[in-house]
Amino acid sequence: MADQIPSYTDLLETIQYLLEDRKRLSEHLAFANRSVEEFREQARHAQMLVKSAAEATMPALDVKRSRRSLGEVSTPSTWIGGSWLAPSVPALAPAEKLWQDGRAQQALILVGSLVRHPAPTVSEDVHARLFISALLRASGDLPQAHKHAEEALVMAKEAGAAQEADAYMLAAKAEFHRGLCFLKMGRYAQAQWCLVLASHLEGHGEQIEANRVFAMEKCQELGMGDDGRRIDLGCI
Repeated sequence: MADQIPSYTDLLETIQYLLEDRKRLSEHLAFANRSVEEFREQARHAQMLVKSAAEATMPALDVKRSRRSLGEVSTPSTWIGGSWLAPSVPALAPAEKLWQDGRAQQALILVGSLVRHPAPTVSEDVHARLFISALLRASGDLPQAHKHAEEALVMAKEAGAAQEADAYMLAAKAEFHRGLCFLKMGRYAQAQWCLVLASHLEGHGEQIEANRVFAMEKCQELGMGDDGRRIDLGCI
């Protein structure tokens, strides 16, 4: 007996089933691709953290040895606003005192003059921008706070290229303040990365470690695809 030719309805149902099956397979494949990419990103993140931590160890020891050999006497330090360690540089002392006394707006106006007019040294320029970043971060203006921290990092790197003596410390301090900005912005993986790069910054160890651990814990709480777990390599 001759094979029965499928009806139009049967053919339509078969085609519909194949299309739906194809859609399901495409969704599964897309999910698999996302999972692989997330895994690669986390692996790359872990490798960068391990590498930077290892590289930070020896320079930190060198700084301590050099300062001890010079017989440097440590000055009592005070944290202002939970994120600024004073004293920093003499030029900022009046502004630091204003902020410490609760007059943050006056401190911001005063230190702004150091940025508008070229400071005598790169160190003063970088510290002024980081001080403004800390003030703006405390007031909740995160975009501007991040902008000033980025400017400070660029200046510190340029100083390093020019072989300025304290460029390494300035870059570490800029990374510390970038990390605090990213932390406030909810970009926890980026914050963790910056804080690792700042891990050798003298006098900041407890603050760096506490914030780094907090960032790491927040990363672990977030879902795999959350932006807070992503590192923008263009910001490194």
